[in-house]
Amino acid sequence: MVTIENLKGFKIFKHLNERELEQVVNIAEETVFDAGIRIFEEKALAVNLYLVLEGKVELKISSGDSLKQVIIDQAGPGEIFGWSAVTEPHTFTAAAWTVEKSKLIVLSSAHLNDLFEKNNHIGYRIIKEIATVATKRVKALESRLVEAMHTKG
Repeated sequence: MVTIENLKGFKIFKHLNERELEQVVNIAEETVFDAGIRIFEEKALAVNLYLVLEGKVELKISSGDSLKQVIIDQAGPGEIFGWSAVTEPHTFTAAAWTVEKSKLIVLSSAHLNDLFEKNNHIGYRIIKEIATVATKRVKALESRLVEAMHTKG
């Protein structure tokens, strides 16, 4: 069962008050994945936002034409992934795989969007924090790309 205390461990909710957090709790579900499980595929329809309570998840992208996947990031306790669920075009930009048994909070994009429509304040605060997470991930990926280019060159 997801609690307000669980949500307080995530930066994306840091600007929400107890009443607002309760609204998020009402649409949140907790689930557990064993190690080595694919949670979603790259380019799949993004229908859920995920928050890591326990465990570790790797985010991987396909490397060119091969079937090999490259790890671009990891998400651990207090971190989120699957932010494509709340941004257009609602398609996952990477695949997500559990590294170890992981307890996650799952937020349906349909429920989140409904909540955001009913309470723009909640939507603004959460989307603003998700944008920060997305920006950090893109910058980290850029750094790795530049480093790989210098290594090969």
